[in-house]
Amino acid sequence: MMERVLKDLGLMVGNETNPCVYVGTTNEEGSEGEGAKGKGHIVVVTIYNPQNSSIKHSNGKSFLLRSDMKVSKIDVRNSYRIDNIMFDDINEDIIEQES
Repeated sequence: MMERVLKDLGLMVGNETNPCVYVGTTNEEGSEGEGAKGKGHIVVVTIYNPQNSSIKHSNGKSFLLRSDMKVSKIDVRNSYRIDNIMFDDINEDIIEQES
């Protein structure tokens, strides 16, 4: 069974870092080294209206644009949901919490 996670991310919208979180599943390793790929969505808080082309990784590199990636406004002030995000696409942007 794939693990459901909630991970803080360091992503940029335009040229500014914005608070955001990944909600979804991690990758699942199978016995032959292959397994299911994790998928979920991102919730981002920004005063800008994010577009697929303006969302960037924490290092400033653009996201790999996929036709099924969708940005929509949610009913929380200045918040947007970005659907169809693969776990592999955001794995390097996860901010690890110190325990």
